[in-house]
Amino acid sequence: MSTETELDDVRRLAISHLFARKAQDVSWLDLRDRSTLCDCYVLATCQSEVQLQSILSGVRRDLRKAGVAALRSEAAPGSRWGVLDFGNLIVHVFLRDARDHYALERLWQDAPQHSARVEDYPVPEIPDEVEEEEEQLSGEDWE
Repeated sequence: MSTETELDDVRRLAISHLFARKAQDVSWLDLRDRSTLCDCYVLATCQSEVQLQSILSGVRRDLRKAGVAALRSEAAPGSRWGVLDFGNLIVHVFLRDARDHYALERLWQDAPQHSARVEDYPVPEIPDEVEEEEEQLSGEDWE
């Protein structure tokens, strides 16, 4: 991502797809001028490890179809937290206890924080048929 507009477009697309996959408590942190790692974190909560895997693989696939490929992804079995790295934007999906434990919002409390509301992010249509096999994300295999 090279421009602020592209970053905002990818952030909006990622959040829309998180809501489409029933993620909860979605928010984002503006890390521009605060981090050399990335410009934005998108944070979401899910209910189970199965939903965690489904959200991560689905969002990764949906964004790839929209022309935005993840540089890396990770969600080790039993980790209760998964990550999609899109360069300047990183998506974190947690089970509730892991989100409370790692408390990224508290760690980055000096960064502007924004709550996302489903009504502000139109949920994209997701095709009924799956064109490719669901991918398992592994803590050992970075793509």
